[in-house]
Amino acid sequence: MAIPPRTPGRVKGGGRSGLLSATLVFIAVLAVTVVVAVATQRIIDRQIEARIVLNSEALVTSIEGAMQDVDQYLSSFTGLFEASDDVTIDEYERFMDEVGLARGMRGMGYAPILPARELAAFQKRIAEKIPGYEVFEIDADGNRVAVRPRNVYFPIEYFDPPGAVGRPLGFDAGSPPGRIAYVMKSIATGGAVATPIVSLATTGEEGFIVYHPVVGDSGTVVGLVLAPFVLTDVTSEWVPAGLTAVLSWTVRDVTDAAVNQGEALSGAMHTAILPPEDTGIVHSDTINVAGRLWQIDSKAAPGSMLLADTDRGWWILLTGVVMGLLAAATMYLFSHRAVVMREVASLSEAINAKNQFIAAVAHKLGTPLTGVLGFAEVLRDQGREMSSEEQRDLIEALADEAATLATIHEDLVVMGRVEYGTLELEAVPTDVGPHIAAVLEAFDLSEDVSLEIPDSVRPAIADPGKLRQVVRNLITNAVAHGGPNVDIVVESRADAIVIDVIDDGEGVPLERFWDIFGPYLPSDDTERCGPQPLALGLSVSKALAQRMGGDLTYRRLRDTTVFEFTLPAEVSGRSDASGETSSLRTEAASRS
Repeated sequence: MAIPPRTPGRVKGGGRSGLLSATLVFIAVLAVTVVVAVATQRIIDRQIEARIVLNSEALVTSIEGAMQDVDQYLSSFTGLFEASDDVTIDEYERFMDEVGLARGMRGMGYAPILPARELAAFQKRIAEKIPGYEVFEIDADGNRVAVRPRNVYFPIEYFDPPGAVGRPLGFDAGSPPGRIAYVMKSIATGGAVATPIVSLATTGEEGFIVYHPVVGDSGTVVGLVLAPFVLTDVTSEWVPAGLTAVLSWTVRDVTDAAVNQGEALSGAMHTAILPPEDTGIVHSDTINVAGRLWQIDSKAAPGSMLLADTDRGWWILLTGVVMGLLAAATMYLFSHRAVVMREVASLSEAINAKNQFIAAVAHKLGTPLTGVLGFAEVLRDQGREMSSEEQRDLIEALADEAATLATIHEDLVVMGRVEYGTLELEAVPTDVGPHIAAVLEAFDLSEDVSLEIPDSVRPAIADPGKLRQVVRNLITNAVAHGGPNVDIVVESRADAIVIDVIDDGEGVPLERFWDIFGPYLPSDDTERCGPQPLALGLSVSKALAQRMGGDLTYRRLRDTTVFEFTLPAEVSGRSDASGETSSLRTEAASRS
């Protein structure tokens, strides 16, 4: 038969359920927040990248424009020396006063190309114009030393301003530290050539030098116009202040790297030759600076307006976490409130059940107690007037009522000990047949109740006294509430001994199915004000069966009611067979 679902009388796991719901809400809010934050951050990163690219392109354009100005300036300065074979100091100074220096230049100079045989005469002639003039080079330690013998020299004859970059007048442009290759390239190509970004020989500052050839009347290169640049001056002079405020950048000469990669310098323009040295969002671009390829890696400066809203994703995430916590806390409070309300209802139900149980116990004790008092008073007041047979009948009736009281008392004691975890049981091999027969005989039911027990049934492991108590309760329940025919069937199943108490009564209605092993059975009459019928025996019997390692169950089978009482069977070879017994004590029950 189908067993209806049971509505639990007590709320269990409510706190865990509320915590789980709150956790799920928090995870859901956090997940949505993370998705929104990540999507927002990607959009912001793209916006920042677009701003950096836009400003970086403006940076590159400003540097390219400045280099074009420098090239035009050098060309005009070259024209001064191409227009005259012998430019005087006065002409040179008037030109410089009129034109001045281009942005970023540390100075402007002119160096003739001199064969070795003409060096001494040149040095003497210039010294007459510029006292103290002499041709020199710089050694590895940065000291000025006399030039070493070479086939050709490139001494700086004019330089403006004279005191700039360590007074380079007389410095041989072809001497170490290795500018000769770029000097010769400018002579060979007839165009402006820049050195790599190096340390300037006269000051040690990081910069570069641009050489521009001067062509004589014969069509040959007779000298070089040269201009040194300090890299920090270039960035401060060539780049607008607005870009300096929002960008930070590095400049690298990547000419050799491009050549090593097989790139033509013209084809490598505006492409990244080397990976950026900085992390984060970096824009790389390349430009041509007097025949050299520069890579400019730029990124937003710390605190730059280009980084506006960069933390928005984190703020969204933080806001989502806070909202998730608030939502989770709200969910937990609502859930906890519902749990508390259910627990209050459950406690109210339990208190009501306890009160009904006490009333039912008092009612059930009252019936036999009334009989005991009544019979005792009759014997006290009229005993001398009664015959021996009448006295014996009263005494037997008195004993029966006292036995009923003892039975109720025993069940109450067991229930209390089970509830508080103090019930002690013996676990010994026990033949169930004689104990069942003894109970039937005690109730004078040996002729009325059928007992079927095969000889092959093994002993059970049980407490003999508690075994009889369970059997007694099942038999009295069947006789009192069941049909007229009651049978007891004992059999072995696997490792268990099964005792079935069967009657042909109507059984328990479905709506009471789950309450059958409770301390009392609810009445059909919901308006009933008196104590509910007590089912203490079944409740105690189930508790005892479970404490002895078995169980007590109820079912309907082909119009019969079956209470099935199971116990563990004795296993062959047990040490208990020696006659020793073991004492079992239930674990302390949690009181909640």
